[in-house]
Amino acid sequence: MDTVNDPRAAKPIPPTRSNHGWQDVPLEPRDEPLVPVTEAGGRIVDRAEYHRWGLDGALPRSWVRAGVAERLGRVAAGLPAGLTLVVWDGYRPLAVQGRLFDNYLYELAAVHPEMPADALEEAATRYVSRPTRSVLCPPPHLTGGAVDLTLGDAEGTPLDLGTPFDAFVPEAEAHALEDAPGPQRDLRRLLHWAMHDEGFTNYAEEWWHYDHGNQFWGVVTGNAAYYGATDAPE
Repeated sequence: MDTVNDPRAAKPIPPTRSNHGWQDVPLEPRDEPLVPVTEAGGRIVDRAEYHRWGLDGALPRSWVRAGVAERLGRVAAGLPAGLTLVVWDGYRPLAVQGRLFDNYLYELAAVHPEMPADALEEAATRYVSRPTRSVLCPPPHLTGGAVDLTLGDAEGTPLDLGTPFDAFVPEAEAHALEDAPGPQRDLRRLLHWAMHDEGFTNYAEEWWHYDHGNQFWGVVTGNAAYYGATDAPE
């Protein structure tokens, strides 16, 4: 896509507020079911990327809370003609979170063998939350209130927004392309504002990660969270 014909693509992404301290956000759990993202509308494409990659335990479908799905449906419906919303991941079982955390920890250890274990774990949390079982601060994807997504063409093929999914590099930061004019920056802007206008917040380190109702969202908006840990769909 050479140009993005939507006024939101011309609106800069402001500096994204840090999620530091998200574990301390008050959590007032709400009883709300998980639903498949595809139930939210025909312009949402589910790729369930970790399952496609063969990650052990990854779900074959992407699920989110019902309220999140409704918002995603409105986001998709409001995109310019010929674009779709492509979901890579939503609800994530704790075992899968653990595998992702361990895999990235091993990668960091191989690159930085001199770093002590606690420093490596802290560095890993920049991109992958710890797989804690705490009911007070569950990983965001365990709540069903976090979603990883991108924009796609009419057939659901992901467009180029600057980096692949789960590329843990500086260019993945939500604000990274603001000084690099071009279609990648414009598509990020379109995605950001489309999601923002439906009440989602963007994780500063990953342009593809958005939250609503969980503690990541709460620390940015100043609200109590209402999506806590939930069980996997049957």
